[in-house]
Amino acid sequence: MADIVRAACVSRFWRDICEDDRMWRLKCEREGLEALPVPSERVAGAWEQTAMGNGVTIVDHYKGAELEQHRKSREQSYGSVYSRSAWKATYLRRCRIAANWRRLPIGGSMVLRGHEEHVITCLQIQGDMLVTGSDDNTLRVWSISQGKLLFTLVGHTGGVWTSQLSTDGKYIISGSTDRTVKVWSAKDGSLIHTLHGHTSTVRCMSLCRNILVSGSRDTTLRAWNVETGVCEQYLSGHVAAVRCVQFDLDDGRIVSGAYDFTIKVWDYKTGACLYTLTGHTNRVYSLLLDAKRNIVVSGSLDTTIRVWDICKGACICVLSGHHSLTSGMQLRGDILVSCNADSDVRVWNIKDGSCMYRLHGPNGHTSAITSLQFLDNGIVVTSGDDGAVKLWDVMKGEFIRDLVRLSSGGSGGCIWRLKATNNLLACAAGSRNGTEDTKIILLDFDSGYP
Repeated sequence: MADIVRAACVSRFWRDICEDDRMWRLKCEREGLEALPVPSERVAGAWEQTAMGNGVTIVDHYKGAELEQHRKSREQSYGSVYSRSAWKATYLRRCRIAANWRRLPIGGSMVLRGHEEHVITCLQIQGDMLVTGSDDNTLRVWSISQGKLLFTLVGHTGGVWTSQLSTDGKYIISGSTDRTVKVWSAKDGSLIHTLHGHTSTVRCMSLCRNILVSGSRDTTLRAWNVETGVCEQYLSGHVAAVRCVQFDLDDGRIVSGAYDFTIKVWDYKTGACLYTLTGHTNRVYSLLLDAKRNIVVSGSLDTTIRVWDICKGACICVLSGHHSLTSGMQLRGDILVSCNADSDVRVWNIKDGSCMYRLHGPNGHTSAITSLQFLDNGIVVTSGDDGAVKLWDVMKGEFIRDLVRLSSGGSGGCIWRLKATNNLLACAAGSRNGTEDTKIILLDFDSGYP
């Protein structure tokens, strides 16, 4: 970026070259920066009442006159740079959004209330739609920009434990303790299919285009066509509850982890078990599948993380260092970020199995970490039972800042889970002892085009 600025100062001719849209498009492509959606308008309207003062501390938030000035600046979605070079404006907007995450005050926030005093068990975002599932047997569908409930999905007779949203925005899919999978219309909330077959709680799901794979405490997996409601494959082989599943339709392989300490690799078309991966000495709770590299990463109650070659059915390396259950993992290239119930976040290189960083210390979480998400700009956001949401620089192994703190943190209030896009963070908060109302906290990090 600095080289381009210096070149633009040489002459008018060079400045014109540096404004060329093709050059900026190439720069964006080289850095893996895709075109962004239209700038949001969510700092106004329903977002005018911020999350502050709701028992929530947004650690660094615009206030008063500064907040008004920020809102006015956001009213201009497309500036003069965009008219000259749309890809340059895209690049600069990305830089602004990254700065909003890392250091600038939060420009917009709000609280959505629902599910009363129940636990929010799953959280999904697709475009402007946010879907929450709960142990109150329902799912709720929210408009992010309008900050309101669109409809409630009622039909399960047991708690909802897992959900998926189709990438085309057509379907919401839920799995429940009532042993069913339900397919709902995302347009109007109507029930399309109820999928019967499992004989115990549906605990995990993985959706790829129109094929859903569900895993259950009945020890089996089923592959469903969500458009027709037909069960296309029945996978039996685990001898204890299936806890996690990953599926890639193009690759044709399903990977499942279970309480029988094993991971199984299945052929989707034939239903055959290709490999049973053994090595863990306790329940498998989490999985990641990188189908292009034929890699699976598994996290277990035995405190280890294992990396597997699923072409050979062999363990490549064992990552040791955590002291309890691995509750979440995210992989980018060879960099794996993991979190668990011992309040640690660790950054690993899966090529050599080394722990690059341990993210903890005086600024770290003080209790179990409940959720994490690896963002594209080299940062990870984490949430915990301590009622805090924290931001970390993965490549430097450094704490960046706190984003959210609950006033009840430490006395029962917790952040159950979070989801993030490149310009939005959604956190599901509450408690099991009545110290914190159930709510969804939304933070806005968007920026207009300069």
